Formats: sequence, structure tokens, C-alpha cells
Amino acid sequence: AAPVLSHIQDCAHLVVQDWGRSLQDSQNLCSFFIPSLKDPSVCPEGKHVIHVYSSGGEPYEPWDGLEDGSAEYEAYKAERAEVLWRAVERCIPDVRERAEFSVIGSPLAHEAFLRRDRGTYGMAWAAGTAAPYSGMLKYVLPFPFPDMKTPLDGLIRCGDSCFPGIGTPSAAASGAIAASTIQPVSKHMDMLKEASQVDPMYKFLDPGPLGKFYELFVGGLTPSPELKGTPSTAGISSGAVQASSEESR
Repeated sequence: AAPVLSHIQDCAHLVVQDWGRSLQDSQNLCSFFIPSLKDPSVCPEGKHVIHVYSSGGEPYEPWDGLEDGSAEYEAYKAERAEVLWRAVERCIPDVRERAEFSVIGSPLAHEAFLRRDRGTYGMAWAAGTAAPYSGMLKYVLPFPFPDMKTPLDGLIRCGDSCFPGIGTPSAAASGAIAASTIQPVSKHMDMLKEASQVDPMYKFLDPGPLGKFYELFVGGLTPSPELKGTPSTAGISSGAVQASSEESR
């Protein structure tokens, strides 16, 4: 799109086509994000990039059996993507005329390029179960995402298939959680102390005497036994690359 988007103040938007329909309808609720409003370096100078996707669950069945590259497949992609164009047109009425390049992702594209079962993204379904219950989360959330740990000692995971779930911010947060998982409490306390000194508004982050007391009692228990002494072997599972699926819808 052309560079003039001065009328748009916020780079993130959520669009509901019809409040009388379910928000889980993939042809009703859409989100779009314009990262170039915050960081022009993400695209060529004088251009903008827009990431728009349906927030509801796209049914897989109509896609099943379609042949990649066929006229039928391309026509169905265009049909299903129409709601995405209409969502962006709420803010940029002439976006179709101004767009120089666009690409449409589909469940079949996710399935082929991201190795996602039935083109899904988000939570990983555990084999032989109806939901990916993991750790203590099963007592807190009705359909929790897996946590960072795996059955292999020293191997942790992150990405949109792990807690806290779908979305680029959530996938990034899971990476931070994974990194923190292999660190002792003393490192956490040091980080909080450092952050509290960056600006007066963050002073409340200083763990203070209570943090020292907490570290004294639990410091020896962290990181957890299966990760202790294995920082060089700790890895990130394939879930880490799934954060990229957020950019390819």
C-alpha cells in the first residue's frame, strides 16, 4: 500500500462484521496488524505491510480434497479471503487498488509448509487425548496449552502451540518463559532488580528483602532437577518455529 496512512493511529485492529453472529465464525471476526506503522524497516521504504487473518476457526472439510494450484483451489481461497479484504477496507477503503502484492494463506498451505495437522495453528494436540493437558495447568484452564517441559530431560519447547498460546506476542512470551525455565531464581531476582532501576515507574519490581527471603528457601530447587546441570543440552523443540505461522496466515 502507499505510504500515506496518517489517519490510522493504532497499528492493531479487531473487526466484527456482524455482532449478531458468533465471534467464532471465521467469516465474522478478523484481526489485522500494520507493523510498519511502528517499525518502517520491516518493508521497503515508502511502503506498508499488513497482516490480516480470520480470528475464528476455519473449517478444514471444504479444503480437504482440493488440489494445490488448481483453479478450484485458487477460487476458493479468494472467496474465503474476501472477508479479510473487507475488514481492512474499514480503515483503508481503497486498499485493493493500492496493494502492490498480496498472498493468501490457507489450511492447506499451513499443512504443506508448516507441517501442521489439518492446517491448524495454536495448541498441540497430545496423541491419544482430546485436549493437550499438561502439568498443573489442567487444574486451572479448561483446554490448556502444553507447558514448556517435555518428556526429554534438558529439552524445552516454545511457540504458539505452548502456553500462553496463539498470537505473536504469546509465542514470544513462551520463548521468554522457556528461557526463564532453565535459569535459577537468583537470576530472576537479578533481572527484576535491574529492571527496577531503569525508570522510577518500575521501582515496584525491586524484589527487596522479601525476594531475598524467597530466594533463600527456593533457590536451591531451581532450575528443576531435570534441567539442572544441562544448560548446554537444553534445546527448543519444533514448536519454536511455529511462531512463524503467525506471519504466514
